[in-house]
Amino acid sequence: MNGIARTFSAAALGLATTGVLVTGLAAGQAQAAAPELDPRISGTQGLIGYWKVDLAASTYPKTAPLAAVRSFAYSEDGKILVSFASKGADGKLTFGHWAATPDGTPAIEYHVDANSYPYNVVSWKLVGPGRLELVVARNGGSYTCIYQLSEDGETLNYSYGDTNIVYRRWDLMD
Repeated sequence: MNGIARTFSAAALGLATTGVLVTGLAAGQAQAAAPELDPRISGTQGLIGYWKVDLAASTYPKTAPLAAVRSFAYSEDGKILVSFASKGADGKLTFGHWAATPDGTPAIEYHVDANSYPYNVVSWKLVGPGRLELVVARNGGSYTCIYQLSEDGETLNYSYGDTNIVYRRWDLMD
């Protein structure tokens, strides 16, 4: 079987399996208990969800955006999917995503400015309670960012250089 046929077969199997699961749930079958947390993402549970920038609490060395959001979700193979979007002061929308395990393994970031081509190489790792170090590399250079989750899990600081972006947990209602 060639690569294209294998891909379509795998996709069909995935859709069929999903259909069986959805049909079973719709018929009232009991849902299995959630599986144990993948040990590769231990310590990151507080990040999962949506976050909205608090512009008044944030510090930008240049012009601040009009709005920014970030989300974290579990993904395959112990990865966490990070998605982000912002509306610049000029009204331009920018957004992207990446999925990586928080163990320092490199991953690819995709960004609207690069279409479907890789934009950055990112890697992150847990370096303390609620603290993750993110390294972003592009064109031979790199910089380090820090995510710091507050003890109550309601505030997320994202900092690099002179930039400190404060996010508040967001319920999509404002």
